[in-house]
Amino acid sequence: FGHVGYLLTNIARTFWLGLSHGRLSKAPGKGDVRRYFQSLNWMSAAFALCADLSLMTLGGALKRKERLSARLGDLLSELYIASASLKRFHDDGSPQQDLPLLRWAMEDSLHRIHLALRGLFRNLPLRPLGWLMKLLVFPAGQPFHTPSDRLDREVADLLLRPGEARDRLTRHVYLSDDPDNPVGLLEQALAAAIDAQPLERTLREARKA
Repeated sequence: FGHVGYLLTNIARTFWLGLSHGRLSKAPGKGDVRRYFQSLNWMSAAFALCADLSLMTLGGALKRKERLSARLGDLLSELYIASASLKRFHDDGSPQQDLPLLRWAMEDSLHRIHLALRGLFRNLPLRPLGWLMKLLVFPAGQPFHTPSDRLDREVADLLLRPGEARDRLTRHVYLSDDPDNPVGLLEQALAAAIDAQPLERTLREARKA
């Protein structure tokens, strides 16, 4: 009875969060960060609901249907990655310069969660159950998309230019300035390419003129 009560509560919670795309859940932060927390609350509830319904209807057969259990595993992995991204951003002091990196990581994970859920719904042996899950999880449509090209460019600019954002990403990564070291050679090449950009721009303008 306790488990049934939990399941019914989770059905209601997932449906209401789905109607508002997660906006009805409490979350810390503000702006984009708050929305990501809310989306993660929604997808966490959806994962718990889908895992419960799958186990209740398939039982031990879920283990033998490896692609279905793998999709649930993908869901859990992406929830973990998204949670870790938010925690890292918070632990670093929520620097605004790192916001494009957080946005890219969250949008990529949420889109992958959406794909795993869609694959789960489509491939459940009990087709009505798949339709029911889809209705409960996404009653107001599916809002997640891949990161935009514009966001890709913002992230690339951060990664390819020395600065605090790049230093935070690489603070536990081996780096070297030694030109005899392959990593050091790449770092020197990056610095040289950045120094050459104004000269390249001048040459391009001169060629046009």
